Amino acid sequence: MKSKKTPVVDFRQAQEDLRGTLRQGMLDAATRLLTEEGPAALTVRRVAEAVNCSTTLLYSLFGGKDGLANELYLEGFARLKAAFADAAAQAAKKKSSQQGLEPLLLHAKVYHEYARRNPSYYMVMFGDAIAGFVPPVESRNQAWESLAALIETFERVMESGALPKSNPTAAARLLWAAMHGAVSLELKGYYLKTERADELFDAAVGAVLKSLQIEGN
Repeated sequence: MKSKKTPVVDFRQAQEDLRGTLRQGMLDAATRLLTEEGPAALTVRRVAEAVNCSTTLLYSLFGGKDGLANELYLEGFARLKAAFADAAAQAAKKKSSQQGLEPLLLHAKVYHEYARRNPSYYMVMFGDAIAGFVPPVESRNQAWESLAALIETFERVMESGALPKSNPTAAARLLWAAMHGAVSLELKGYYLKTERADELFDAAVGAVLKSLQIEGN
């Protein structure tokens, strides 16, 4: 009868696994602080306290507050991308959601709802929520990829004839700029009534789509 071999412990792998667990724990803690208390609560000390570790360890894993902020920035865009994907999957089941300008209106709705549900994340992604934080170029490129679905939707809508054919990337950027402007005003409290915010957002989206229709004629 063969004896069972004693499993060999890979110390380096164990260290990497531990670092990964600690890193994820810190990100989870930072996310809780961000969503429950807002960006002001997002300090190295508060995150370290939340996971009962030293600030030195956090610096070693993220390189400081900017490194942590960058991870939250990317996480925010990953969540937005997932929201777009979920909405697209649901819309695929409904024929009416694939007609005319409906796919673009759906994207706009998802974007608006995401910003409302995740205001702190949104301000990290697009605002100045974390003082001094400037996303590196690589992160900004990755963030733009999160909105690639909007470009693809413009391509489909143009192919269907609901919009005249033009540059779908330029169209996506124009719509994004309009949505972001309206959402930023809303999140910063410039409108005291939700209905006014809805009216402004819908009007901004409608104006962009109308201008794209006119330009093609």
